[in-house]
This record gives sequence, structure tokens and C-alpha cells, in this order.
Amino acid sequence: MKASLLLAAALASLAVGCTSVSSPDDDTDDARPAPSCAYVVEYDGRTYLGRSETDVPVGKSLGDATRPACDDTPGDGDDGEGPALMTAFAVRGVDPAVAVAVAEDPGEYRLVVADSVRELPPELRKVTGHS
Repeated sequence: MKASLLLAAALASLAVGCTSVSSPDDDTDDARPAPSCAYVVEYDGRTYLGRSETDVPVGKSLGDATRPACDDTPGDGDDGEGPALMTAFAVRGVDPAVAVAVAEDPGEYRLVVADSVRELPPELRKVTGHS
């Protein structure tokens, strides 16, 4: 009996460790992207996680933002990506403490959501088409 309980507990812990994390391309309201060199931006003392949306209504420029250096495969002889300086913009109708947009290329802005946000609020779901 003890052996079967131990086996069941071990299998349950393995099953929990194998759950997947949704990617930013999944069609869900989950605000958190998959781990590993995820698209991370630091602005105004907060960390924001990138999403796939690039067609967001931007407002005024908020100032400098930084995409920190990332090396998701250390020891492979590649130094990874260095830090990138970019500009953060307000997303119309959304508090910058929740989400901002960053300029990737001229005229193209990527939505980034504060890492403290677990579920997209209604005003951000409208922007992303998840009404």
C-alpha cells in the first residue's frame, strides 16, 4: 500500500512539472508569454513582457525603454543578444502601468504588458481583439 501511494505521488509531481506555458501567439486572455529569451522590456521601473500584437493604437511618447541583454543558450559560443534601447509609447485607453507599446521599426509598435498582469483587463482586450 505504501509503495503504491509513493508511486502515485511521484507520478503526480511529474505530471505537474510537464504542464505547458501558453505562448504570446495563443488566442487567450493570458498576458504572460512563454519563458526563455522572451521579449522583455524595462520601462519606468517595471518589467513588461511582449505579445504578438503589433497593430496597437499608440499615443504620446513616454520615454526610453530598454530590452535587456539575453543569452538563452549560455556556453554555445554565441554571446546572445545585447541590450537594446527603444522608445515606449502610451497605448490609447490603457494605463501605462498595465501596458505600453515599443517602437520596433519605424511605424511598427509592439504591445508589451506589465509582468504583474495575469489576465488582460477589458480595455486591453479591446485593443488586442479579445473582446
